[in-house]
Amino acid sequence: MISLDYSVFYQIVLFLVLWVVLARVLFRPYLNLLEERERKTTGAQHDSTDLEREGARLRAQYEEKIAQAQAVGYAAKEAIVQEGGQQREKIITQARDESTRMLETVRQEVESQFQKERQLIATEVGTLAHEMASKILGRDVA
Repeated sequence: MISLDYSVFYQIVLFLVLWVVLARVLFRPYLNLLEERERKTTGAQHDSTDLEREGARLRAQYEEKIAQAQAVGYAAKEAIVQEGGQQREKIITQARDESTRMLETVRQEVESQFQKERQLIATEVGTLAHEMASKILGRDVA
């Protein structure tokens, strides 16, 4: 059996003193170190979560701006295409009008030349008929 004497009392006092000394020198700094590490780990996790959210927000903003730029580009392209179509129609209309005028001018010239040639032929036919009749009859036909 264990006998209770002063040595037990000394052992208890020594244990308590050792406990207080070790708590201040070893246990508290170790626990503080563990708490600091936990705080940094949790803080880093929160920071990474915040950065991921910020990245997602920036990505969405970037994609929205890209979509807006594409819409503006498509609208500008469509406006250019429409303007080109209008200019094409205008040029085609001008070309048709010009060709119609030229064709009418050429027709008038051809008609005028045709009338001149007809008159020339009519006068020559009379002369030629008179000469042929003279040759066939062998005398001058008046």
